Amino acid sequence: MKKLLLFITLITLLSISGLFSQGMMDYVDEVRGDTLVIKDFFDMGSADNSLYQVITADTTDVPDGRVYMLKASGWYPNRNNPSTRRPTVVVGDLKGSIVQYDGEEALPLLSGYNWGDGSNTGSFNFRHNTVIKHVNVVPAHQSGLGWSFFGSGNSKISLTWENCLFERTRWVFTNAGNDSISWYMRDCYFVNMVGQECRRNGGVLDVFARQDTLWVENCTHVIAQGLVYKLRANPFNRVMFNHNTFVNMSNLWLLDLGSQSNISVTNNIFVNCNVQPYGPVNLDVGEEDIDKLPIGIVNVRVDTSVHKDRKYLVDNNVIYWDESLADLPDILNTNEINGSTDWVSQMITMNTRTKGMFENDAEYPYLVEGLWIEEMPTFTGPQDLFTDQLVELKDFSEATCDTNSVDIYPLWRLIYDEEGQELYTDFPIPVDLSYTNAGLLTGALDFPFGDLNWFPTQKAVWEAQKDAEYALIENALATGTTITSIAVKNGPKPESFKLEQNYPNPFNPSTVINFSIPKAGNVTLKVYNTLGQEVATLINGYTAAKAYNVNFNGAGLASGVYIYSLKYNNQVVTKKMMLVK
Repeated sequence: MKKLLLFITLITLLSISGLFSQGMMDYVDEVRGDTLVIKDFFDMGSADNSLYQVITADTTDVPDGRVYMLKASGWYPNRNNPSTRRPTVVVGDLKGSIVQYDGEEALPLLSGYNWGDGSNTGSFNFRHNTVIKHVNVVPAHQSGLGWSFFGSGNSKISLTWENCLFERTRWVFTNAGNDSISWYMRDCYFVNMVGQECRRNGGVLDVFARQDTLWVENCTHVIAQGLVYKLRANPFNRVMFNHNTFVNMSNLWLLDLGSQSNISVTNNIFVNCNVQPYGPVNLDVGEEDIDKLPIGIVNVRVDTSVHKDRKYLVDNNVIYWDESLADLPDILNTNEINGSTDWVSQMITMNTRTKGMFENDAEYPYLVEGLWIEEMPTFTGPQDLFTDQLVELKDFSEATCDTNSVDIYPLWRLIYDEEGQELYTDFPIPVDLSYTNAGLLTGALDFPFGDLNWFPTQKAVWEAQKDAEYALIENALATGTTITSIAVKNGPKPESFKLEQNYPNPFNPSTVINFSIPKAGNVTLKVYNTLGQEVATLINGYTAAKAYNVNFNGAGLASGVYIYSLKYNNQVVTKKMMLVK
């Protein structure tokens, strides 16, 4: 019996080894089902390129569930740049939120490499749908900084980052010249987007063609010298920024030259963003507003190709600028920087053209400006972000308005602060950007504003209901309303379809309509006058199984009886309400 078991075991091992080339297996430490655990630099006896070798050689009978796992605290330097051969998943073996982690291990580090006779600052060519999770990415080698890391190699593909740490870049962390690409960024921490003698460089994304999707959710951004998300004049099919935190962004957080037609910016925190003033003579040729206006948090321009159909929802965001930054335009004008006295602030929500378009409901019914909360979050552990680093932010933002400037934003370090530590990142993350402001803790549809990873208990609850929240955002975008006019009621899932009488009734000018649905489905809630003419669409789209409170404002209507109708799948319920002015 023992001989039989030994024979079976031997045959099994030979079968497994036959699936892989021997050369590739030299770089694999362990096989866990469809997962290959990749040896790191130290496992390889101080040899680089293990991830590149495995991705390049893994071509025979590759299972659909293949995962390349990088070891916690491992270093994976690339002499050569990996290029995907198929849909690719790379996962670090360190779980849990990176902003909450306080253990002894570190995220696996993916970087470039200097081998003495040559060097490579590192890159990863994604030619297929690619997922990167639980990894620290630094586009640099031991003694030099690179320009970008993830570059596209095809159209109509996607790149997903989850729970990753990105630090330092001369340009951005990902870029694309191909079209129709989707980016999904969740639970990531971007820090020290600095390193090049250029006020425009130092951010997350840059694109040079029309794209499909940009979805940024629960990410934190700390210190950037350049344009953080550079959409330029390239339309995306969908752009979503929800529950993100931005702190000390010297240049624009979003370079949108006004071409987006399906974008939402909701539940975010913007502290000291868009600090660099705008002047008619600067270094941003091709990256400035078409009418040479300052660019605020939001920017749109007249575009007759989309016109009434364009949708832009900006609602329920926290904004704050430290008062010490307010005199930057005056300083530049007094000193006639670049020979100009026309410097103006970009620390604004939107410029005059954009504001006028958002206020013109007749021409632009789906451009919706909701709530701005002007309040500084009382961050729990910001370290020196609003003392010493505030001075650095102002100095850099002032100096680089001069076209002759060669300034680089100083690297912000709290743990590894010695010269030459190009590849090191501060980890565990040394700041705590949770806060205690009572109004901000529940103001984002009963959740805190900004990146929810700083609030792990609330984040878990949010994850359980996020489909309902996104349904609200999509509905608000589609109907030209705000998300704060529609609230999800906490509690168990409803057992039946129900439309309640509005309250108060009669009302002037606002009232609340409550309804519940037991299963997710298509929901339409509309208001009509007694002639049967539609006067408002409150909800129109796929909606999660929840109970809802919907605010209806009749300020623009005449007194009288109105009918509200709720359609859920094939069921319709109507009720009457009275507006009395």
